[in-house]
Amino acid sequence: MFLRTAIADIRRPRRDAQAIACFAAAAFTVSPFAGAWAIDADDDLDLITDTVASQELRREWIEATRRGARAVDQADRGFAAPDGFRLGNFFIYPSITETIAYDSNIYGSAQDPVADWRFITAPELTIQSQLPRHVFELNVFGRFMNLAENTDQNYANFGGRTRGALHIDHAHTLSFSMSARRDHEERSAVTASQLAAEPVPVDLYRASVGLTRDVGRLYGTISATAEQIDFGSVPELGGGTLNQDNRDQEVYSAQIDAGYRISPGFDFVTTVRGIKQFNEPEAPGLQNRNSAGYDLLAGLAFESDPLVRWRLLAGYGERDYERSDLGTVGSSLLEANVTWLATQRFTLSANASRAIDGEFGADDEGRIITTGSIKGDYEIRHDLFASANVGLADISFIGSTREDEVFEAGASLQYYYTKNMVFGLGYTFEKRNSNEADFDFDRSIVRVSGTLSF
Repeated sequence: MFLRTAIADIRRPRRDAQAIACFAAAAFTVSPFAGAWAIDADDDLDLITDTVASQELRREWIEATRRGARAVDQADRGFAAPDGFRLGNFFIYPSITETIAYDSNIYGSAQDPVADWRFITAPELTIQSQLPRHVFELNVFGRFMNLAENTDQNYANFGGRTRGALHIDHAHTLSFSMSARRDHEERSAVTASQLAAEPVPVDLYRASVGLTRDVGRLYGTISATAEQIDFGSVPELGGGTLNQDNRDQEVYSAQIDAGYRISPGFDFVTTVRGIKQFNEPEAPGLQNRNSAGYDLLAGLAFESDPLVRWRLLAGYGERDYERSDLGTVGSSLLEANVTWLATQRFTLSANASRAIDGEFGADDEGRIITTGSIKGDYEIRHDLFASANVGLADISFIGSTREDEVFEAGASLQYYYTKNMVFGLGYTFEKRNSNEADFDFDRSIVRVSGTLSF
C-alpha cells in the first residue's frame, strides 16, 4: 500500500507485542498485493532502540494509559497473545495465515480488466530471547501466491530477518539487524514495466547497525545501513525476455535520529540522513544512475491535550545524480500524524507525508510521493475490531514526465476467536489516474483470512 503512517515507536510488553503481531498478520490482508514495492530508506526501522532507562519510562507510560486514555491499537490484547513454545531462554512462535481474495483487475489494466481468485498462504516462525541484557530475534517467513485461472502469475516470496541488541549500560544500547528476502513486483505495481508478462522477482539484502542513547531529556540513535537490490528477468509480452538488470542497485546510508524532551508530552525530534546510491548497468548502451543525497527533517511530537496527539516534521531532501542529464532533484519533505482518542473505543488518525523514493522503476529514476490519509479504528468488543481508511497519493516520476494520482479506500474486521485463531474480513478499492492513459486502472479486492498461531 502507498499509505504509510509515521508515528512514535511505542513498544509494549511481550504478551501485548505478540497480540499486536497476531493482529497485524490478519490486518496484512488489507491490500497484500496492491501498490508499489519500494526501498525502505529508514535505517533504524529494523533496529531495537530501547535502552534500560527508556524501558522503565515506557512501563510507567503503559501503566498510565491503562488507567486513562488510550488509542484502540493500544488496547490490552494479552488474552489473544499465543503462548509459544519455550526452549531454554527462548520462545518460539509459529503461525500461518490463509487468505482467499477476489481481485477484479489482477494486471492493473487500463482496458479489459481480468478478474481472478487469489489464494495466499503465509507461514511465519519467530524466535525471541528472554535475556536480561541481550535481545535476539529471528523471523523466517513465506508468502505463496496462487491464482485460480491465471497460474502464470503465481509466485513465492520468502525470507528471513535476524536482529539483536546489547544493553551496554542503563543509557546505551548497541543493536544490529540483517535480512534477506525474495519479493515479486506484480504487473499492477506503480514501478512495473508494461512489457512484463509475469511478476518480476526482486532480491533484497540489508544490514544495519546502530547505537542508541536514551536517558533523561536527550535521546538519539546513530545508525548505518547497507542494501543491495537485484531484479530478475522475466518473459516479455509478445515473446522474448525482459531484462531488468539495469534496475539493480546498492544503497549505503547513515542516519541520526535525535530528540529532546522539552516537557512531559512535548518533544523536539529531528532526522538527518545521508544516502549514496550506486547503479552500474552492465548492458551496452545504458548509463549509470549513481547519486548522492540527503534528507533533513525536524519538528515536534506532543499532546495538545490527553486526547489529541501530534507528530509534525518538515524538511528538505536532495538527490544529486552524476549524469548531467539527470542533474539534481530536490523536494520538500513531510511527516505528519495526528491521533484523536474520540472515545474509549474509537480512535481517528490522519497522516500526511512527502518523501523521495529512490527505488528505480522500469521507466524512471525514482519518485517523489506525497500522501494523505485518514483512518478510523473501532473496538466493537474486546475481541472484535473494525477499521476503515481513505487516502490519496500524488506520485511524480523522476526522469519522466509521468504523473500519477492514486486513490485508495478500504474497511476491515478482525475477530480474535481464541488466542490461537484470528479471522479477518476486508474490502479495498484502488483507482489510479495518470497523465499517461496506459497506466490508468481501478480495481476492487474482497478478502477473507484466518491466522492460526501458537
